[in-house]
Amino acid sequence: MITVTSAAGHAGSHVVKALVDAGFEVGAADINPAVKDLPGIKQAFVGDLTDITVIDEITKASDKIAYIPPLFSAEEGLIGKQMIDSSIKNGVSQFIFISVTHPILTTLLQHVEKRDTEEHLIYAGMSTQLPYTILQPMHYMHNFDPKRVHDTGKYENFYASDGKLCYVDPLDVGEVAAKVAKDPDTYNKATFELVGTKKTYTPQDLVDTYNKLTGEHAVATHIDLEKFLDENHINDLYMRQAFKHLSDTYSKWGLDGNPFVLKTLLGREPTTFEEYLKREIK
Repeated sequence: MITVTSAAGHAGSHVVKALVDAGFEVGAADINPAVKDLPGIKQAFVGDLTDITVIDEITKASDKIAYIPPLFSAEEGLIGKQMIDSSIKNGVSQFIFISVTHPILTTLLQHVEKRDTEEHLIYAGMSTQLPYTILQPMHYMHNFDPKRVHDTGKYENFYASDGKLCYVDPLDVGEVAAKVAKDPDTYNKATFELVGTKKTYTPQDLVDTYNKLTGEHAVATHIDLEKFLDENHINDLYMRQAFKHLSDTYSKWGLDGNPFVLKTLLGREPTTFEEYLKREIK
């Protein structure tokens, strides 16, 4: 069984779906009890990954791990290292770390945590020969929610209106994860950037694409970061700081990359933002 952590989230649920569709027996772990309702899974684990007994339970029950870190956790680095060490202790045969594009960017708090986990995994792979693969997805397309844009008539963003980002379809990431899980020898000790779009998009570009497809007249609006955090009841100090890092980095530099690696792994062109919208709007 291959178990996906943070499986009830947007990225995790897509990875679970891809693995189920590929014929794997899939375990799904999350702090959210909704993880039990994911279609096609063999076993659900409901628990907090800051609890080492939960990590031990997951790794004992699993042959493979697809580790997606919990979102904006101050203990993310510690969780990642414990997941790796517990996997080694309990004889896990393959460890797939779904990290982030450009983990060396020190202006992004959650990237630094993933960089530290990647380092621990590489050292562990060399010292114990744990088969591993690191996947580094770009900013996910699901961060643009067409249903919410339709319902509200606007796309709110908390970084500068001229901030330009590349994107990746979470289903493409799931497809790569399934391919890696099927052939651990081929992909052992490899690190892959998963960038879906060569073009970068500002918030206005995203909305313009949406309006062109739907005939609607949604608008891109900037919301003050503090107001955004308050309205979404984000009161955790670490999470607030992580969002500030996102806002500052996206506003000053944006975030981009090259889709060649993902295209090669998929054996086709990655899903475009337009294709993602067409699929989600149906």
